[in-house]
Amino acid sequence: MKTKLYLSVLAFLLLPVLARATHINGGFISYTVDPQNPRNFNFTLTLITNHFSTAEDPDITAQMGDGNSVIVPRASVKRYNDVYDLELFRWTYTYATPGNYTVGWIGPNRDHNILNMQSPSDILSYYAYTTVIANPLSANRHGIHLAGLPILEGSVGEPLKHNLAAYDADGDKLIYQLVTLKMQDREGNIRNVPGYEIPNGLTIDEYGELRWDAPAAAGRYAIAVQMIEYRNGLVQGLGVADFMVIIAPKEKDIAPSLALLNKGRLTQNDDGSVNVKPGELFKLEYFLRKHPNSATSVKAMLHSEIDTLELVPVNVAVRDSADGKAVTVSFTPAPEMVREHPYIIALSALSQEKHPQSDSYYPSAAWEFTYVYVGEHQPTSSEGGLKEPGFTLYPNPVANKFIVEAPDMPGMFVHFFDANGKRTAALKLKPGKNHFARPASFSSGLYFYTIYSRFKPVGSGKLVVK
Repeated sequence: MKTKLYLSVLAFLLLPVLARATHINGGFISYTVDPQNPRNFNFTLTLITNHFSTAEDPDITAQMGDGNSVIVPRASVKRYNDVYDLELFRWTYTYATPGNYTVGWIGPNRDHNILNMQSPSDILSYYAYTTVIANPLSANRHGIHLAGLPILEGSVGEPLKHNLAAYDADGDKLIYQLVTLKMQDREGNIRNVPGYEIPNGLTIDEYGELRWDAPAAAGRYAIAVQMIEYRNGLVQGLGVADFMVIIAPKEKDIAPSLALLNKGRLTQNDDGSVNVKPGELFKLEYFLRKHPNSATSVKAMLHSEIDTLELVPVNVAVRDSADGKAVTVSFTPAPEMVREHPYIIALSALSQEKHPQSDSYYPSAAWEFTYVYVGEHQPTSSEGGLKEPGFTLYPNPVANKFIVEAPDMPGMFVHFFDANGKRTAALKLKPGKNHFARPASFSSGLYFYTIYSRFKPVGSGKLVVK
């Protein structure tokens, strides 16, 4: 049983309902595939739980998507910080036949008084899931993993940004989307959480960066980030991180500041991402400053697939300076790191201040995210637009007809995929205006599309069908 530790300043949101509230703050399922048997998967369920809760999950029951379930004992519990634990559940499963399978875990309930879903929210189940493709012909050997963790806390009226630093060890491109949470109903069916709304003003961009300029109300919010991995325009798998965002009232300001000092000296693209050549030393120079009202020092942490996967040696140098720390992150990209999507470099600055009148702490963090393209590359637009000039798809949203304007390029096709990663249409393009009737396979909803020229992806985007 867990022991009670110091509580976050945000614990005031939890204390009145500890007896009813779940201990689950967030979770996601990741996996690897046996290279000798592509129907054999090694799964990991990662749960972020409240350390001060008396609830426990000594084991979980994983639904494997083929009608079978597996009872999985907890592999480890590790304290992440003063408030949260990191719990891991690991298991191996072999599918009898090739196919697409949704692997999920149903938690007993969500938290009390979640503001962006119908009340009472604590009678609704939690659901963590991923979709895998068991295919002997697939070269996919890794699912989506997170270099960061789904832990997000902020204050009313204060800008909030975060990135899960998601990656795929196979180098596949990830497409991000905020989606409706799912649950199990009384009949045992998995469906969307009724009355759920994405928090007003919360957005996610093509790099997976969450932004909330000014949260208006204090409380608990639940969000789900869907990540689809693509390779050569084909879906390789799908993962969802489902977690809480806790917004506190504006308290005594002790937040540290974190600034990237040498951004102006980097080779920047129009969207703020940067380029670096293989074999060229790359440096990011930060300054972390503690708040004048804080008596504690600032701690820096790096979150990136580059150091997590040990793609190349990464040097993090920290030296003390007046009221803060100077931090330099440096590495030399290898030629094999060249790809068409960026590497996420996330640096966090964390300070903790003990409340003068209680045994609680005020954890406060600042973040900086840098999106690094290795090699010469023109990134896509922040709205998921096309990276080759001359491509236009309209109207968007689509009712019955739409047009794709294409430049003079050879062998062009556009492929459409639904939110589950299933290809729903493939249409041939010619230079100029291409008029299409809405395909019969299109129902209302969100679709992703990729445009190819001679089987090479040259653009991607999103399409809403009414």
